[in-house]
Amino acid sequence: MSEEIDVKLELEVAEFYQSLGIHQGPGDIQYRIILRVLGKNEGKITQFAEIRKYTDQFADKGSIGSKMKTVFQLEGLVDKVKRGGYIITDKGITAASFLKDSTTFYKKNKRIEQIIERMP
Repeated sequence: MSEEIDVKLELEVAEFYQSLGIHQGPGDIQYRIILRVLGKNEGKITQFAEIRKYTDQFADKGSIGSKMKTVFQLEGLVDKVKRGGYIITDKGITAASFLKDSTTFYKKNKRIEQIIERMP
């Protein structure tokens, strides 16, 4: 999963799920970005600074660090391997795959919306 992360697209997808009443997981931009960065580095150590490269656009360091401790570590999505270093677990890989599927669903939904709008 070594593709570049499109923060703008991830924000659109999060807003879409929020409009459906889903504010955690797919509807949480911080969760989406953190998990996408971790998933991109599957099998490798992800540095906190790399996560912040993407999240600094919309969140402060403290909220991201807190989310790493209270969500990602507690839920077993990552293991902390050294100071500022994390490695995604199998459970985290499953969650990252789910997020990719949620993005695919969003894109299909938008495509269908565009088709319907063009119908007479």
